[in-house]
Amino acid sequence: MTFIHRLTLALTLLAMACGTAEPPSGGRTPQTDTLALSTLSVRGTSSASGVARTTLTLDTPTGTEAGDVLVVQLTNRENVGAVATAPAGWTFLRSEQSASAIKSWLFVRVATAAEPAAHTFSIDLESSMAGSMVAVAGADPTQPIDVHLGQKNGNSASLALPASNVSSEGAMAVWFSSQVWGGSSCPGVHTPPSGFTELFDTCLVSSSRGVLHSAAFSELGAPGPQPAFTGSSTLPNTNITHAVVLRPAVTSPSPGIALVGTTHASGKGITSLTIDTPEEALPGDVLLAQLANRNHVEAEITPPAGWTLVRSDMSSWSIRSWIFVRVVGSSEPATHTFTSSVASYLIGNVLAYRGADPLQPVDAHTGKANSGSQTFATPQLTTASSDTTAVWFGAQAWTGATCPSPSIEPPSGFDEDYDRCLVSSSQGLIFNAASRELGAAGAQPTFNGSSAFAETNVAQVVALRRPQAPPTSGVAFRGSSQAQATSTSGLNLARPAGSEAGDVLIARVALRNNIEATVTPPAGWTFLDSQQSAWALRTWIFYRVTGSSEPSSYAFTFDVTANAVGSLDAFSGADPDAPIDAFSGQKNGNAMSLTAPDVVTTSTQGLAVWLGTQVYDDTACPSARIEPPLGFTETLDTCLVSSNGLLYATAHRALTAPGLQTGLSGSSPYPNTNTAHVVVLRAADAPACIASDTYASSYTVQGTVVAPEIIEPSGLGASRVLEGAIYVHNEDTTDIVAISALDASTIGTFEVTNVTPADWEDLATGPCPSGSCIFIGDIGRWSANFPPGENPTSFAVYRIPEPDLANGQTSGGLVAEAFPFVYPDGPKDAESLMVHPVTGDIYVITKSSSGLSGVYRFPNPLPTPGVQSTLVHVADLQLPTTDDPNFSSATSAAIHPCAERFLLRTYRTVYEFRAAPGQGFESAFFATPIPLTDTQEGQGEAIEYEANGASYFTMSEAPSPFRLKRVPVHSP
Repeated sequence: MTFIHRLTLALTLLAMACGTAEPPSGGRTPQTDTLALSTLSVRGTSSASGVARTTLTLDTPTGTEAGDVLVVQLTNRENVGAVATAPAGWTFLRSEQSASAIKSWLFVRVATAAEPAAHTFSIDLESSMAGSMVAVAGADPTQPIDVHLGQKNGNSASLALPASNVSSEGAMAVWFSSQVWGGSSCPGVHTPPSGFTELFDTCLVSSSRGVLHSAAFSELGAPGPQPAFTGSSTLPNTNITHAVVLRPAVTSPSPGIALVGTTHASGKGITSLTIDTPEEALPGDVLLAQLANRNHVEAEITPPAGWTLVRSDMSSWSIRSWIFVRVVGSSEPATHTFTSSVASYLIGNVLAYRGADPLQPVDAHTGKANSGSQTFATPQLTTASSDTTAVWFGAQAWTGATCPSPSIEPPSGFDEDYDRCLVSSSQGLIFNAASRELGAAGAQPTFNGSSAFAETNVAQVVALRRPQAPPTSGVAFRGSSQAQATSTSGLNLARPAGSEAGDVLIARVALRNNIEATVTPPAGWTFLDSQQSAWALRTWIFYRVTGSSEPSSYAFTFDVTANAVGSLDAFSGADPDAPIDAFSGQKNGNAMSLTAPDVVTTSTQGLAVWLGTQVYDDTACPSARIEPPLGFTETLDTCLVSSNGLLYATAHRALTAPGLQTGLSGSSPYPNTNTAHVVVLRAADAPACIASDTYASSYTVQGTVVAPEIIEPSGLGASRVLEGAIYVHNEDTTDIVAISALDASTIGTFEVTNVTPADWEDLATGPCPSGSCIFIGDIGRWSANFPPGENPTSFAVYRIPEPDLANGQTSGGLVAEAFPFVYPDGPKDAESLMVHPVTGDIYVITKSSSGLSGVYRFPNPLPTPGVQSTLVHVADLQLPTTDDPNFSSATSAAIHPCAERFLLRTYRTVYEFRAAPGQGFESAFFATPIPLTDTQEGQGEAIEYEANGASYFTMSEAPSPFRLKRVPVHSP
């Protein structure tokens, strides 16, 4: 959910005249005088009604323009089991119903440049129907809905709604009411909520099946909790009330990022620390957490679910500081507990910021430890976007019985956010945070703080970026349908109206209390996932690509009789040959959080589809039901009414860059067992190879290598035969392990035969006569395998056909072919090997503490295996240097799958060299090295691009455990 700030441009409000009767086919409501109010304005309304109907046509309000948001409430009398179908392009929001008398649906649409003059809605059971349409100008066309509400009120004169919590400033609430009534003329008896302006108050005339319906609107102002939008009627009849809160469009830059609250906790000799959520935090706000400890820099901090590590910096032994980030959800926990692998003196702070981009809040970050110093020095920060806000953190070792005064002074120009201490006679800490707005993107001045004490300290800076243009996807929502029944052995799910050949359909089926059941889909459907609780709930997810001749519905059958619900969503623009990019699912026991596990995507322009299902037992659908994850557009939110009932919802969100996708947790007001699934659809026109000049400013730890064969990892290589597999090898043994890019779990373990390692230093994959091969560089000169005082003068690269991972080969021997070589200018030490993904050219890059590395290439074509080659010198690379020789010693390299750049890492840093446009790959050797996101490794010796270029992975040779880290590309 993008947090929108107040917009200052005043537009006009068009108030609509109220008619006393309406024709059965509907009519346009004329405009009245305009009233200047806010950036959101009512453009017009229309309404229609009729008895004994299965369709109802609503005119598009006069004056509607492209980008306007259209909201419709549709109501019927008596046939509450009816299912309503909207025309193509409309999105279902919610539905409410009484036991037998009245049912109401809410739909939304963004008007197009070729908007039709009218829209026809249909229901599957003939009944009395009434409908209202309101057109609103100035709403966000990409994410128009901030929140929506609905409630049935039985035999009541109160047109009641529950209270709401709005996240957008300057939003507008559009309010609808429908009430059971019978009579020969419209009485006009509805009064909207306090502060609302009535748009119309009219009716469907019928002696026994009439409907009163009205609409109103109100500007809401500041975000946050709202009073209940409750109107009234002079008649105590059953009614349904709805409200839609529309988010204003971003038409000018937001006013900036503001601190709204902080909290703090500390403890001595502890392994966990619980920090409160700042009470001022609202959904969409960004939380930064700083944690620091004393005298246990080897400790690792594990954050709660939903937090992402930004960076960690440490001194040699006395102090370490971590920074984490999180976006506030719709049901944010009151506290967050961080755990430490080692008991230590620990402090923690959480800061809440409003106005940062909730999808990608961190633009850049930097930090370092300063030994025995009064200066809190940080390396220079380079931002990728303008108008960011820098948040500066300082933590310093200190001892004393009280907090010192003065304490830490933040850098010049920063406003102090907090200044605190942990009192201790031997292991105390003082810590400080401050922030300031930055201007243009690019290199920023160094931000150095200070204190009165010459003690070891850590200084860190995080740049938060403001909201960016929302992502777009090549995949679009087409429509949805649903079905539900008690004591049934199957469900028929209707094909959504407007779906066409090549669309992708996603079906969800859920059963109560029959988790042992088997669900059989119709022919042509593919099973994706199933999740289940111990006994109460089980869900299944299927998908299908539609053909040129499709049935009107699909019958899913069960081998048991059970209470069941199902939904079907249709999407256009997905890849018909490989529509599923990624998926995940999870059961959540007795929880208000509907959490789906994170997924790693591989393509751009994807669309995430979220499906939540929850146990719910009552005689009516609750007014407050499932809320999807932040930023998702809801297409379904309804329930099966029963003592063994279910709530179920569906939503979708366009994704930005491929890679790790987080924030997939929805919520509900009820702590009941639930399941949540995510299916990511791959766009049909998504490029197979992704190149970006910007990477995320933080990394994620994908997982830890558990294979016992890996004891000294020195190289990584992405498989070319199985998506999501990465090879890792040891420096001096013949073991190769294939691991998952998602969590570093073991896929296969292999032994290289026909070779004895000398000093294996790097690994790559690339083309070869057999299709795809693994290349291992036996290119080092300093190994325990060499006799004392002896170093090799000739070296070798070994070529091994990739194992058939895609068809289940997970073990065995891999036969190597040797390609020995010498350098043209004498023996070198090298640890970096890379293979061109198209030509198959093999490159070796030498290692030097001076940062001057030579680039050498094998002859092409390669000689016969076993025949020695003399490499060709291509170029020399000068890497930046510092007093630390590890900063500039090249340890691993990889060529991008687009073949127009390469990565080169040292023990401490990561660089990318980019070829000049139109100049060929080898022009990259003469490019200026671009520093990329540091993955904070003590002895970084392995690097590789993701198979499609969407990220890069790193791993450290020491210390154990060996963690696979990932940095995705970043789309500003």
